[in-house]
Amino acid sequence: MVSQPWEGKHVWIWVLSQAGPVNHLIRRAVDLGLSGILVKAWDGGTSGLFLEQLRQIIEPAHDAGLSIGAWGYSYGNNISGEVRAMEKALSAGADWLVIDAEDEYESREGKYKALQLGLQATRALGTGVVLGYTTFALPQYHENFPYEEFSSFCSVCLPQVYWAMMDLSLEEALTMCLRGLAKYKLPLAPVGQCFGEATPEEIIRFAGLAWAYGLKGISYYDWQHASEAQLQAIGRALYGRDGNHSSWSSASPGRQGAEGQGQSQAKGYLARLHKFLKRFKQDPCCFED
Repeated sequence: MVSQPWEGKHVWIWVLSQAGPVNHLIRRAVDLGLSGILVKAWDGGTSGLFLEQLRQIIEPAHDAGLSIGAWGYSYGNNISGEVRAMEKALSAGADWLVIDAEDEYESREGKYKALQLGLQATRALGTGVVLGYTTFALPQYHENFPYEEFSSFCSVCLPQVYWAMMDLSLEEALTMCLRGLAKYKLPLAPVGQCFGEATPEEIIRFAGLAWAYGLKGISYYDWQHASEAQLQAIGRALYGRDGNHSSWSSASPGRQGAEGQGQSQAKGYLARLHKFLKRFKQDPCCFED
């Protein structure tokens, strides 16, 4: 049985209307063997039409046995608005949330913004909500991104392993991703590519490699840009709707699952946040560990 909503096989949706009629999309999702769908529900502090598309798909998805993750892009310049948008997504019926954090957090203030987002989200949502973050897959090339800070308050990391855009083979991209992120001690559910030049064979192989590594969940970005051949490949990519029951900790030493870690993560996070904010007030230009 799936114990976390990010386990199994999922597909991302940016604009629902461009992915097709809802009823057709739900039937197709079931045919593809998906465990759930990730639907954009906010952009910065704005919900608007994104929240409406989330509401459109929630009930039919749940009726079909699919989980719905709500995701939104974080700019870090309206944190209270972003947290309110997360609350609205949960009220609409989302099963879990994902923060999409990218370029805007690679600035000198990135750590501070991430910790502020974590503080407000933890206060508003509590520790019972499954909150993930998605970002660059290779921390080796993004030294200024606050992976540690996001990992301190999130339940899962969904790294964007878009191999066809990286000038790397699929195997190299995924291996580098897992090695680079292992030190943050957070469950990983990598996002594969189903747009652009990703071949059907690679899409299928991505699932096989992730399964062999013992990863409990994967997803593909994104439905509206996928060709029919790419969508068919997702359906042929073997990843049970009940997730992967092989041991992630044995596949990658030192790893632990998400179960039971929420309270300890929250305590450690709040302690780190207090220490960081104290330093920030003393010296706003100091962002070194």
